[in-house]
Amino acid sequence: MSQGGYVTLVGYVAQDPILRQTKNGVLVTDLRVGATPRVQDRVTNEWRDGDTSYYNVSCWRKLGENVRASLHKGDPVMIKGKFRSRTFTDNNGVTRNVIDIMADTVGHDMNRGVANYIRQHRPAAAGSDPAAEAQQDMADDRELSDDRDLIDDEAIEQFGRELDSLGEAEVATQALEEGEAADVTAASAPPVPF
Repeated sequence: MSQGGYVTLVGYVAQDPILRQTKNGVLVTDLRVGATPRVQDRVTNEWRDGDTSYYNVSCWRKLGENVRASLHKGDPVMIKGKFRSRTFTDNNGVTRNVIDIMADTVGHDMNRGVANYIRQHRPAAAGSDPAAEAQQDMADDRELSDDRDLIDDEAIEQFGRELDSLGEAEVATQALEEGEAADVTAASAPPVPF
């Protein structure tokens, strides 16, 4: 069993990711993530925001490139990685404690919105069989063309026009109402035998 502190962080991107290169030429994306817990006031039973904590997250190599291309300030994220704390004295002589996270996995928090995933194609490995790769590419193309037949482009365009005509609050309200209607319909439907 390896030792070390592991953490799953749920929060929002506090500033746009910054891609940099180390002295050895390795790519690193630095990410600043803020997490604000919700706390309940025991006297009034009302919920309120607690104090926001900010974390420095480093994403190395390919993960860093993907994070830089995918995340923007304000995006809800979930991060899994190793953490370490360090203490330093700033320019004003104040001792500061910082928690750094080296990310293993980063993704959008799907509880807070919708995201689209795009898989990147890997370059061919040295010594691989070009004929086998061509056959696999043709099979992939057939799968894609079959999937395209299932997509209703007209319905997607209509949905886009409806979203454009609604305000953000109306979209959230409509989605909630449709979700509740779907829950009622699903609850009243008879069970399907297998």
